[in-house]
Amino acid sequence: MKKAFIELLNRTEFPLPYRIEFHDGEIYEHNSSGMLDGPTAFWRNRKFRGPAFVMRFKVPGALEDVLRRGSMGFGESYMDGDIDIEGDLQELQHLSVYLGVGGLHPSPVEVIKFFFRLIQTHPTRKRARRNISHHYDLGNDFYSLWLDERMQYTCAYFEHPSNTLEKAQKQKLDLVCRKLRLQPGETIVEAGCGWGGLGLHMARNYGARVRSFNISQEQVEYARAQAKKEGIPHSQLEYVLEDYRAIGDEQRKYDKFVSIGMLEHVGLKNYRKFYDMIYNALPERGMALVHSIGRVWSQKTDPWLEKYIFPGGRIPSHAEMFAPIEEKGRPFFVADMENLRYHYALTLDHWSRRFEKNLDWIRSQYGEPFVRMFRMYLRGSAAAFRYGGITLVQLLLHKGYINDAPLTRHHFLGLESPWSGDTLPAGLHASRNGKNGKRSNSAARKPKTTRTSDSNGKPAVSKKRARAGTGKRS
Repeated sequence: MKKAFIELLNRTEFPLPYRIEFHDGEIYEHNSSGMLDGPTAFWRNRKFRGPAFVMRFKVPGALEDVLRRGSMGFGESYMDGDIDIEGDLQELQHLSVYLGVGGLHPSPVEVIKFFFRLIQTHPTRKRARRNISHHYDLGNDFYSLWLDERMQYTCAYFEHPSNTLEKAQKQKLDLVCRKLRLQPGETIVEAGCGWGGLGLHMARNYGARVRSFNISQEQVEYARAQAKKEGIPHSQLEYVLEDYRAIGDEQRKYDKFVSIGMLEHVGLKNYRKFYDMIYNALPERGMALVHSIGRVWSQKTDPWLEKYIFPGGRIPSHAEMFAPIEEKGRPFFVADMENLRYHYALTLDHWSRRFEKNLDWIRSQYGEPFVRMFRMYLRGSAAAFRYGGITLVQLLLHKGYINDAPLTRHHFLGLESPWSGDTLPAGLHASRNGKNGKRSNSAARKPKTTRTSDSNGKPAVSKKRARAGTGKRS
């Protein structure tokens, strides 16, 4: 088996140096300058004084277990300490991209490729509650160590790569509210609220009336305590300890609907019912935003990820995400779709750094296997967003024909369209305007430069923003 493994590595051109040490003392070393273009451009400015990573098989059966059981074998061997990784697990996942291409024909070594798929990753209500509790009820103290101050456990939005995690997460919250054109007094229902940060932001900063559903006991208790601490009344912001399907059971109408990072837990067979629920909860001209991890092709969840991180979870392909929405005979449309995959890679980088800074406490509370499990999850996920075909999609949905919607995306960033007729409702400029709700003189004289992105979310060339008009604060 070791011979076949080495043969596969020899046939793979990888732009970074790495080393693999086997339990019998044999060493495989790959040397590279790491100066290739194209998908490896991320590495162009990274200089290694030695290998990017070293993988050590410490016991006789570790390699065989990996080759026999794929990602499950690797994940459990790494958690148990039978395999060690020196360096960044993300760089190991980077190698998996190269092992997954190149026109290799099916053969016994195909199982070796599966070893590197670390993050190729019809719930009932009872099972859904158990699955969510498995991951999210680890303790608020644990998550507060490495999440931002608002406890946002979803992709942030980086207007610049140097943004702090706190700033990027606030920018994400504002982006969601602006896409929905949220107005004071509007009612909005949220499916899957996490620790309640978005609901709190919508109520406090946009004057919306919010009902947020979640089945994690710890998260709901935390969210309710935060709302009480900030003096937001229950009549304006309600956190409901119920499965998202209770939204449909109530048969109530809301002006807007939002779901951030929950579609992955719904289950493929439930997608149609999920979108039916959204459609029925909205009035004519209602709007919804669904924010979800996605992938560019359909594939089952990786067994290690499903067992240890997200039981019952499944990352939908773009086709699976879209298919149940636009059914013949009903006016329900995708008004906008944005891929923020690179933003999630940056978010995971921040989480990983904070996680590693708190290892002593985490290890004392949960043990070394847990530390290794979560490290593998965070770093492998970052690599999957950078190289592995994993995406982060925001879908803006319209019920009915909203023909007076802004013609451009300027309002997403709190800007007015260059066309004077494309006006915005009050409240959409909350965090971009100067004193008294107007742009500062310096901002008006000198247009800002912003980083645009390509269709895959990669940073691209800089462009000048259109000169913005004035607006009022919410």
